[in-house]
Amino acid sequence: MPPEPDPRELLTSNLAIIDRVVAFACRRHRLDRTDCEDFASTVRLKLLENDYAVLRAYEGRSGFVTFISIVIQRAALDFRIRMWGKWHPSAEAQRLGALAVDLERIVHRDGRSIDEALSILAPSHDGVTRETLASIAARLPERPPKRRDVDVEEAADIAVTHANAVEAPLLAEERRRLSERVSDVMSTLLERVPEDERLILQLRFESGLTVAQIARSLRLDQKLTYRRIERRMREFREELARCGIEPDDVRDLIGGDEPLLRFPLGKSEPRPSMTVDERTPTDSGSAR
Repeated sequence: MPPEPDPRELLTSNLAIIDRVVAFACRRHRLDRTDCEDFASTVRLKLLENDYAVLRAYEGRSGFVTFISIVIQRAALDFRIRMWGKWHPSAEAQRLGALAVDLERIVHRDGRSIDEALSILAPSHDGVTRETLASIAARLPERPPKRRDVDVEEAADIAVTHANAVEAPLLAEERRRLSERVSDVMSTLLERVPEDERLILQLRFESGLTVAQIARSLRLDQKLTYRRIERRMREFREELARCGIEPDDVRDLIGGDEPLLRFPLGKSEPRPSMTVDERTPTDSGSAR
């Protein structure tokens, strides 16, 4: 039987992961900068209190990222309940049905857009469209998020207490939806990339070759190859940002225990893009 991990070492060796998950939770729960700082302090204290009791509970049955994500998402829910109180749907939303109740929570409580609501609700509501959600939203009463203090006893009564039964599926579902959005956007972008450049990206990010190794194997100019990759990656980041996908969200998916992102880097329809200037002097000479 392997020895139990030392909780202090577990904490110090995973600080970057913990900070990433905290940032993800802050974005998910729409906390502002001040609240994010308070929440980050709350998480650190939670992990330290009672001689690392939370970390001592980690038995290695799942990856640490999964374990700490559940812990932090639960803490974020408790944190928000204490600050804002429990959300109740309006009478109009209840009259309009389950879709309206879910939409009101997402738009008015969580402050998300109609487009974000569509990506969240589409998997659980067949046939829902943006036009449908916009029409329902127009009939809902205005309800800006209100913050109020809640007694600790009240917060404890309404807080989620079974993390594995609730937060784990919710977090997994949110990560799945985000991964599908990222994969769809990247697949569309990659379809526009010429075949020779897709090969460069495949060698760099799937095969793990360095730019120097790629340039030597394809007989390209190393500096121009590096600039080419950087230019293409910048275009990818800008397009993901236009779709409302932040770099930290993508890093969260990459840092997970299970592979979620799926998009092809292999061959597509040939699209010439390599210029003569990008070939090495040897290639230019041999071409003549």
